[in-house]
Amino acid sequence: MLKRFLFGFAILGLAACEPFDLERKTFPVCAQPSAEIGVVVDRLDVTFFLDKPAGDITVAGWDPGDGRNIGRVGNRVTYNYAQPGTYTVTLVLVNSCDDKYVRTAQITVRN
Repeated sequence: MLKRFLFGFAILGLAACEPFDLERKTFPVCAQPSAEIGVVVDRLDVTFFLDKPAGDITVAGWDPGDGRNIGRVGNRVTYNYAQPGTYTVTLVLVNSCDDKYVRTAQITVRN
């Protein structure tokens, strides 16, 4: 009885589904994102920005590289470092097609 129920349920489920039509499906078309890292340093305050952006950019994420695990999101962000030093900044760009672009740069901040 259980087998018959499951078989009937499976047939009903398959009959209710429409076949996938690849002809009607639209896929997003995206240009690969890219940019340089722009930097303005004012003592321990640093402003990062997208320099020469190209392609489709949906999200720009920044890791200031100081290990405090405080990231920022945006085309232009300001970050305050706790202490002077040289840091590796990472920029990650993502578009709506989930293409990723990663760029790094070293910066030095002073008191």
